[in-house]
Amino acid sequence: MISERDRQVLGRLPGWHPAGDIAAQRRAWEELAVVYNHDLPAIGALEENVELRSGLCADVAVPKGSGRHPVVIYLHGGGWAFGSPASFRKLGMQFAEAGYLTIILDYRLAPEHPFPAALEDAIFAIGWAADNARRWNGDGRRIAIGGDSAGANLAVSALTSSAPALRSLVRAALLFYGAYDLEATAKRTRSEPGLQQQLNTYVSGIKGLLDDPRVSPLKAMATIMGAGNDSWCLPDSLALAQALSAVASPYELHVMEGMPHGFMQMSTLEGCRAAMRLMWEFLARNV
Repeated sequence: MISERDRQVLGRLPGWHPAGDIAAQRRAWEELAVVYNHDLPAIGALEENVELRSGLCADVAVPKGSGRHPVVIYLHGGGWAFGSPASFRKLGMQFAEAGYLTIILDYRLAPEHPFPAALEDAIFAIGWAADNARRWNGDGRRIAIGGDSAGANLAVSALTSSAPALRSLVRAALLFYGAYDLEATAKRTRSEPGLQQQLNTYVSGIKGLLDDPRVSPLKAMATIMGAGNDSWCLPDSLALAQALSAVASPYELHVMEGMPHGFMQMSTLEGCRAAMRLMWEFLARNV
């Protein structure tokens, strides 16, 4: 059950109701995200806009100490159309604070770069991390990939869509309230015009792509973190766990009761801190 304190904290946080065109949604998100990026943790260094290849950059959050640091590739949320390493900076830096060399990928966004651009960027980042982690005393043989919402979708899709040799580099996936069956998500959220717009924009209006296993990785067949009070994506987290069970693939599922979509950025919540503890324990066992 959600604590009374967390209920009060959530009541004071600004709501997020994406509306308007994509440019307006981007501006609104970056303004809102300021709330979630106070009190940044102390880490070894933050290198911004590191070029992975032409047109693809990342912020690299470096832990304190000499390493060799395990690596996390983090893919931010934002409906495949907004969000940035800057707006998810605190969450990325929390991984570095915990000892993980963290690559916060600035993948390409729709509508300028619809599917499969962001997926291609995520796949490329795996090989790049394996080859370049040593630049910051990272261990390219110990990689986890993860993200929230659209970022979790991209993380799973990168694993299911990449070649076996590349996929074998990743030891674990961190999946926070993602969308893994976009056709089902579209049907479930017909009353959410902003989300409908994001889904449509990602696939360039081609509805048939919602069934493509590269877009909806449940069709192709980790710790999975679900938000208990999340009508958008909780069913997908549960369905992904069921699919992994069916093929005997190891996973952990944690549904944080009473937490909303996006709660992993809300570090003042007891529910967020409890989820973080579960995540650190999972990473320590698996990466």
